[in-house]
Amino acid sequence: MIELETARLLLRPLETRDLDDYYTRIFADPAVMRSLTGQPIARDGWDERVQQHFGEHWHRHGFGPWIAVHKEDRQVIGHCGVRFWPDSPEVEVFYALAHDYWGRGLATEGARASVRFGFEHLGLDYVMAGARVDNIASRRVMEKIGMTFERNFGFLGYDCARYGIAQQDFTDDGSPYRLILRG
Repeated sequence: MIELETARLLLRPLETRDLDDYYTRIFADPAVMRSLTGQPIARDGWDERVQQHFGEHWHRHGFGPWIAVHKEDRQVIGHCGVRFWPDSPEVEVFYALAHDYWGRGLATEGARASVRFGFEHLGLDYVMAGARVDNIASRRVMEKIGMTFERNFGFLGYDCARYGIAQQDFTDDGSPYRLILRG
């Protein structure tokens, strides 16, 4: 399995022991979910769905979402990675962090490392991202990693903004980045 380490994050595979913290900090938190789907998600069947989502994407494609662990306090604080956009051949960078960790540049750090992984390790030519139009913080993360606004679109009943970046336009800013191969 592949892991990424940045200055402050460890992006690693989901483990069963992560499920309670991951669910509580992301999917049960109204502040976080307001920026994603609008409301918290019920726990019934969630563990199985999320384990399948993480594992199946990695198994089928050799890449996918990682759990984001804050290195300083060793807490599971969300997810980050690259995956195929639903029902599309395009690859997106996506991320969500616990509310207590917002405003520290951690989403930018994880997203930048994920895009770098996509270009350097997977050989992608282009990576896209989408966020609700009103999610200014997420849109700012996309801009900070060099993505440019392309257009608005509808997705799951939400007005969303689409951003993208081509491999030749991505700049390595010298941030700490280490690819770790396990097993």
